[in-house]
Amino acid sequence: MTAESSEKYRNELMFALRMREVPGDRVGDVLAEVESYVAETGQAPVEAFGTPGEYAARVAEEFGAVGGSPRRAVLRPGVLLVAALALCGAELATSAATTSEVTLTTGSLVGIVALLALLVVPLLLAMRAATELHGVGRRVWFGLGALATLVLAPFVANWIERAVGAEPVLVTMPRWIAFALAAVFLLGMVALLVRTIRGNRIVDPRPGVVGGS
Repeated sequence: MTAESSEKYRNELMFALRMREVPGDRVGDVLAEVESYVAETGQAPVEAFGTPGEYAARVAEEFGAVGGSPRRAVLRPGVLLVAALALCGAELATSAATTSEVTLTTGSLVGIVALLALLVVPLLLAMRAATELHGVGRRVWFGLGALATLVLAPFVANWIERAVGAEPVLVTMPRWIAFALAAVFLLGMVALLVRTIRGNRIVDPRPGVVGGS
């Protein structure tokens, strides 16, 4: 059992546990248990615990409906809010950079909401590919589906925006206000991400061992 393969297993297991919404403290416990067992016995972790995806699925079952599904990790309100802030900030910044006066229409608002909803699909497919337990072939197909829907999502959202139309105009604002709002949205996104990461850090429970993710 090489250190490189052990580290690879650890990283894949940590990712699989995260995608199943296992709490950070429990992730730390699981990783510590695996590392200690491998160090004491010399046995390969995949032989002792199964593949990272299989072991993560078993650990996630402990949490029942509270966690354990990659789909829940994508559809959490915090994740959707981060995506919404990023999309709104990027849309305002792009518009302000290309025109002196930014207008928000019903069509553009519907387009943003549609894009946010459409981006959930490739995220779900990507998470499904990352946590697939039944063969490489299925994982590849889920990954290709995620890539295809990610490419198509902006075009579909733009078509929806055009179909709704540019009328009525909801609000008009000068460029500097649009830039200011874009900055507020993007800073809010960063603050929310930092808060989420800090609130769910992985801490090694073993005394004297420093580590966190």
